[in-house]
Amino acid sequence: MADTTTWLGLLQIICTIHLCTGSSGSEPSLSKRNVTSTFNEGCNMTFCLKPNGSSYINLFHVTAKGENDTIHFLWSSYGALTGIVVRTTNDASLRIDWKMMEKKEIMKEQNAIRFLPKDSVLFSSAVIFSRLIDFNDTDDTASLSKATAMNVRLFENLSWDNFNLTIDHKKHQGRFVSPSLGNLSLMVQSFEDEGRGSLLPRLRHTSNSSYFEFALKNISTAYKQPRFAVEVILVGGDKQQNGTSFSISRSIADQYTPSVFYVDNINFANSNSSQGGYMSWKPVAYTEEERHLANGRMVHQYGLNTTSVGYVPSYSIAHAFYGNLSQLNLSSMNVSFGNDGDGYYAASNYLVWGGLIGYGEAPLDGLSMLILIIISAGLGLPALLILGGGSIICLKKLAKKRNYDKLMVDPGVN
Repeated sequence: MADTTTWLGLLQIICTIHLCTGSSGSEPSLSKRNVTSTFNEGCNMTFCLKPNGSSYINLFHVTAKGENDTIHFLWSSYGALTGIVVRTTNDASLRIDWKMMEKKEIMKEQNAIRFLPKDSVLFSSAVIFSRLIDFNDTDDTASLSKATAMNVRLFENLSWDNFNLTIDHKKHQGRFVSPSLGNLSLMVQSFEDEGRGSLLPRLRHTSNSSYFEFALKNISTAYKQPRFAVEVILVGGDKQQNGTSFSISRSIADQYTPSVFYVDNINFANSNSSQGGYMSWKPVAYTEEERHLANGRMVHQYGLNTTSVGYVPSYSIAHAFYGNLSQLNLSSMNVSFGNDGDGYYAASNYLVWGGLIGYGEAPLDGLSMLILIIISAGLGLPALLILGGGSIICLKKLAKKRNYDKLMVDPGVN
């Protein structure tokens, strides 16, 4: 009876942990969306068709239409690399004033990018990749905060190739490529339904999310012990109306990515809505195009910092959409890559890191059943030992007592 009770208790522990960790078996499914994509939508100006100086004007618009709403993803290398997530009603349509876009100062004040009708926007947030940080790690700590020297490159100053040549409209993806520093690229992709990436770290995505993937190949550096970091600026709602606030959370997950046991999330909490947005990634990067456990490297994030508009890049599509960014909630975060003792960036001259931006709650993976059983066994084994040991002692005492009682009843027994 004791053993049965113990195993029932273990089963209860497994089920409780399984539910609390948000295991994928109990996750709600999201409806499928009809996804379409356009490039430089509605622009026939020379400004859009030929390089502006040495860089192409690239704006990739993905529309994911559902039953009750539409999620828009706007990605662009015009200025600083930027991704914008906009949730609208299904009757909303994108309008881009390309003449205004060409005049960088004007576009920041008069909303060159907007959705009509005006009240169709239900939620929006933006992620700006503002700076690439090249730092010298002479002490081999793999920590940006302990760098002995650093060189900062602004993404808005880089030149970009023609994004249109890389688009796969069936997969709703494309790649921004800059030859300015070597080969720096940002691949982006959106999805019609729930699924998972085919390559490590195999992030789980939904129709409400867009995947991004940075790759740094043969990037020039001035240092002998070089490592790289990326600065990310987060843009939220109107701070005068208690708009979006930002927070970092971490969820446990051991499935699909060997040796990586959690997912980092930045939550865009909107006071005017039950749901906000997110940026999500597993803290692992890879140093080879063929990814596996041996070439995985740690991704370090250094917390969120409140940011003033004076620190934000001078222009991007976030400026064109939001207008005056000083009226919005802004926060920044640095993310660096590498392990101590890994030979630095120079060991491979290649690094790739990916994540998600989206609307709603970040897709989560729970603990696998194997790990749950191991945890439960670890919790239950001491109880089994105590119960088993106690049972053996009781049985031995009972046997001795029976022998003693038998001797007392039959004294003639020798």
